[in-house]
Amino acid sequence: MHYLGMLSLTLPVPIFYFWPTVLFSMLLAIAASSVALSVVSRERLTARRLLLGGLLMGAGIGAMHYTGMAAMRSSAMEHYNPWIVTLSIIAAAGFSWLALWIAFASRRSEQNEIRMRIAASVVMGLGIAAMHYIAMVGVRFTSSTMPFSMWGTIKVDGLGESVIAVVTGLILVVALGTATLDKWRYRELQKAHQELMQAQAALLATQEELREANAMLNELSVRDGLTGLYNRRHFDASLDTELRRAARNLRPISLLMIDVDCFKALNDGYGHQRGDDCLREVARVLEEIPQRGYDVVARYGGEEFVLLLPDADSYAARVVAESIRQAVYALKIENHGSTVANVVTVSIGVCCDNPHFYDDSGRFVREADAALYAAKRLGRNRVEVATESPVPA
Repeated sequence: MHYLGMLSLTLPVPIFYFWPTVLFSMLLAIAASSVALSVVSRERLTARRLLLGGLLMGAGIGAMHYTGMAAMRSSAMEHYNPWIVTLSIIAAAGFSWLALWIAFASRRSEQNEIRMRIAASVVMGLGIAAMHYIAMVGVRFTSSTMPFSMWGTIKVDGLGESVIAVVTGLILVVALGTATLDKWRYRELQKAHQELMQAQAALLATQEELREANAMLNELSVRDGLTGLYNRRHFDASLDTELRRAARNLRPISLLMIDVDCFKALNDGYGHQRGDDCLREVARVLEEIPQRGYDVVARYGGEEFVLLLPDADSYAARVVAESIRQAVYALKIENHGSTVANVVTVSIGVCCDNPHFYDDSGRFVREADAALYAAKRLGRNRVEVATESPVPA
């Protein structure tokens, strides 16, 4: 703008420009622009930062103008009015402050963003032009006979004016092209960021599905395929854990071994499908009767089931066992091959004691199993409780 504006200045003497000073003035213009970009790119714009940015931009614009004036070489001398020079700097700073404020505010107004950017550009252009022509009002040229060096100077003639105009146009084209490229790259970056966010969301969803699938697989690995109860492996692990806990807390623990009476006769007389249905019905009873969430019900093998009752003494265990026996009998599952009744019944062996009486979980299971076989020998469809073991010496 400065050098295009200087083309309108006509003097009765030839005008030359010292190109090293011209380049220096260009660096000052770049510095002022960098201040503007730094200020408007901040996430927060405080009053102090806005004031400082306006002053620095105004000073940069003023320094560019007066450096450009200092690049002039001619037989005329310049004389400046200090008050008008001060006024030109104030005008540059004021317009810069206003343009910066509008440019920053445009980022917070999505609806009027383009209008406010245009407004900021217009204000900035008016500020630069105002500074230039106010400064030109304050300069006086007087003829001088003092010679000056022609080294490093460029004469402004018709060709020079054309060159300045062309270079200015090229700068504008490059600036617009750069801005367009930057906007395109920004949109591409936004698109890539959106795709990345979608991919990340899909990955998180996949990870969640994988965790759910792993949890389901882990659950299936400890479940019996026919009845849905826990399997033998899970029962063995739970028994060891609960025995250690009971020993540590000096609390009783009970184990129920449950066997379906005359199950082979049911399978032989009614078929394996009927036998499977019977096991599922018994499993449903075993799931419903224990009321505590930490009781462990499992299919031990074949037609045998186990029920682990932490913190349950022999009386509580016997009550639960009787409830199970009566509930299975009440199912009225037909079994005419049974030697006990015409319906399915169960025999239950109960072992209850403090876990420190036992060397390991195997002994605990064996005593419950022995109580179960005692119930079978005594006529089936009954509950037998194992005799408590004496405390070892």
